[in-house]
Amino acid sequence: MAHCQGHGGAVPLCMDTGEVMSDSSQGPGWWEASDGKWYPAEQHPDYRMPSANPSPATYPSAAQAPSGAIPPIGMSAPPLQSPASPPMGYPFVPQNQKTNGLAIASLVLGIVWVGGVGALLAIIFGFIGRKKIAESNGQQTGGGLALAGIILGFIGILGAIGFWLSIFALGAAGSYASGFTYGSDNYSAGGSEAAVCNSSNVPSGDISSSWISGCQAAWNGQVGTGSSSGNTGNTGSSSSTGTSGNTGNSGASVNTGTSGNTGNTGT
Repeated sequence: MAHCQGHGGAVPLCMDTGEVMSDSSQGPGWWEASDGKWYPAEQHPDYRMPSANPSPATYPSAAQAPSGAIPPIGMSAPPLQSPASPPMGYPFVPQNQKTNGLAIASLVLGIVWVGGVGALLAIIFGFIGRKKIAESNGQQTGGGLALAGIILGFIGILGAIGFWLSIFALGAAGSYASGFTYGSDNYSAGGSEAAVCNSSNVPSGDISSSWISGCQAAWNGQVGTGSSSGNTGNTGSSSSTGTSGNTGNSGASVNTGTSGNTGNTGT
């Protein structure tokens, strides 16, 4: 008969056979023999020692194993697989890219123009959009749209300058012509230029400085037409008979500035 003694205070150990047994189960894997005793799994007749180099198929993969699972004793965990990297020669493209909204707005305003206001906003939005795209670490696109908006914006600014200068020049020319007509129609010899060609008479919609310049030019032109006097007639010459001739009549001056008639020669 085997001589057994308590092992660890609860599990007896048979000194002559080296077996471990107990009157009750001591944990998972223990089995009850025909003698009514409980034995660990290693002492079961059908127990097989695990292989030192198990096949990878004998344990679940890292994706199938539950979190925190520990492989059996004598089996090593499978190597972790790194995420698939892009093939050599192909650039890495971040996921969930989106087009920058300011870049789109810059291009639209550069096309619409809006009298130069849209062109100015296209330049501002374009530069801000390109800065945000550069700081997004590849998460935003639209740098080409922003650049196109900036170029169209500068072209629009130059066009706006030419457009508004043309409008001003046409308005100034029309105002000058209106003032010239007004000054000609209201001229009088005894009148006052300051009373006629002043800002209070400028029609609504005309440029004041251009209208007054035209009015003054018309007034001065009218004054200059009657400012010169006629020439006096020539004196008569003496006759060959010795009698003195009568002196000629002096010419009369006229308002139109033409010269007077010459006097008659004496007989």
